[in-house]
Amino acid sequence: MKKPAVVAAVTLATFLLAVYGPRLLNPLLGVVPGQLGPVGCSLYMALWWLGLPMLALAGLYGFRRVLPELGWRASVGTGLLMGLVCTLPMLLGYLALFPVTELAGPVVAGNLVRGALWAGLGEETLFRGFLFGQLYRKVRFPWLLTILIESGIFATGHLYQSHDLASAAGVLAVTFSGGVWFGWLYKSWNNLWVPVFLHVFMNAWWMLFEVSDTALGNVWANVFRVLTIGLSVAFTLWYQRHRQPAPAALALA
Repeated sequence: MKKPAVVAAVTLATFLLAVYGPRLLNPLLGVVPGQLGPVGCSLYMALWWLGLPMLALAGLYGFRRVLPELGWRASVGTGLLMGLVCTLPMLLGYLALFPVTELAGPVVAGNLVRGALWAGLGEETLFRGFLFGQLYRKVRFPWLLTILIESGIFATGHLYQSHDLASAAGVLAVTFSGGVWFGWLYKSWNNLWVPVFLHVFMNAWWMLFEVSDTALGNVWANVFRVLTIGLSVAFTLWYQRHRQPAPAALALA
């Protein structure tokens, strides 16, 4: 069993390298992430946001523990069902109120790979599965403090969507709240695929329709987003009331 201080140091160092390393190396290597195609983007994200955490976990616990430590051994079907059902208000509402995007098919496909698939899989794996999972389950940080830490970093990473002080405050508020919500879902279900698929489908519906250029959106965009969040909270509370409680030793394993 690794000492909590060692796990905390390795986790934080790996996380900071994954988040900020590309910003230092990309200019030197001439890499512009926004100009990468779907395949290049997938390789880029897999290297930084999946590969580094996996290597760190393999060094801490061995290769056999990598997927369980990331939360990838949980039920994919449960996460997929939660994502589809809970985001139905967004899909149906946007379909009724907003036009379908006018972007060309290849552009839409590239945007979905970057902004939906990898935003969901990459961000949830790095922020929730890796950072939150290690600090909460292994280092034994209080869960609320851990969620606030990773949500704060998660929110500041979306400031590029703002163009002035007011929009920056709005983007911070929305993405910080989203980080807290995703972290609570992961803890409540003990299943990373629940926040992964919710994140993927929410971003996908947002991008397939002319909803907004930023995470803020307008009134109707947020009405349906709140309905999605409300459904996920209701299902999660129901699940918590009806599931069999796990032994304390397993809950923190």
